[in-house]
Amino acid sequence: MSTNKTMRAALLTEYGAPLEVKAVARPSPKAGEILVKIEASGVCFTDVHIFRGDHASPNPLPLIMGHEGVGRVVEVGAPNGRFNIGDRVGIGYVYSACGHCRECHTGGENYCSDFDATGYSVSGCFAEYVCLRQDWATAIPDNVPAIEAAPLMCAGSAAYASLKKTGLKAGDTVAIFGLGGLGQYAIQIAKQSGMNVIAVDVDKGKLDTAQKLGADETVVANSNSIASIKALGGADGCVNFAPVGATWPLMLAVCKPRAKIVLTAVPADQLAFYAHELIERGLQVIGSSASNRQEMSELLQLAANGKIKGVISTRSLDDVNIALADLQAGKAEGRTVLDFH
Repeated sequence: MSTNKTMRAALLTEYGAPLEVKAVARPSPKAGEILVKIEASGVCFTDVHIFRGDHASPNPLPLIMGHEGVGRVVEVGAPNGRFNIGDRVGIGYVYSACGHCRECHTGGENYCSDFDATGYSVSGCFAEYVCLRQDWATAIPDNVPAIEAAPLMCAGSAAYASLKKTGLKAGDTVAIFGLGGLGQYAIQIAKQSGMNVIAVDVDKGKLDTAQKLGADETVVANSNSIASIKALGGADGCVNFAPVGATWPLMLAVCKPRAKIVLTAVPADQLAFYAHELIERGLQVIGSSASNRQEMSELLQLAANGKIKGVISTRSLDDVNIALADLQAGKAEGRTVLDFH
């Protein structure tokens, strides 16, 4: 590894202001930690929330954002750990959790009340190097390229975890609202599970992409969409990846009895309903944030088997502000990944 003790990183120095790409001190791993040289780093809508201050860091700025990183181990804090120099690893949103609470013991580490988040409360992946705890790094299969693997660390795994929460099985119908990166992964994952997929979005181009990815039906989100989805038989479950409140009444209306509605995107709107809308049909509403490590590993195995493919565009670290602006404006076709090669 280079003896240079600095690295290039994109710093959030003021909420809403462009990130500053500059040289900063390179971190050094302590015992139980590894240093990873980043090869690819995905840009997520959670980064937009942090950038705007909607989800402000608990720590003073500056902050290195980013939580979809993939790279190789270049230094270990102590010998005989989980990883060796040269190993490929991924970094997700959950940097670490307490490890001893009910959530951590039952596969809900991503809901631990005492966890740190990569690129939010600790330094993230919009940098040439990242230091992380080895127990929270995920091994990346050799045949999954870094550019493909990076968005799976959050977007793909969040979509996977969201679908699991619907409890749907082969032959059931899932309605997926919002066909950006998460929705695109969700379509492919659902089809691998044998589900029928109704894909819903306002964007005709995204609907066309959804069809190519395997969606059985596509529906334009407008005043006719409730009737259109009901005409297709309704939904056994719904997942919302659109960061708008307009999807909420649609999902309530098209659900079959005992369906589950999983909310993953974070609209700014307050969502409202009449109690009878849930009670009379036995509906359940479930929140889903990120994923646990097991879900991430399961998804990576699907990717290694060639079952999951992202719709990805790449940019350099110097263009990180363009990537964030495109994401805010809804111009990103799928996922955007910063390529460090």
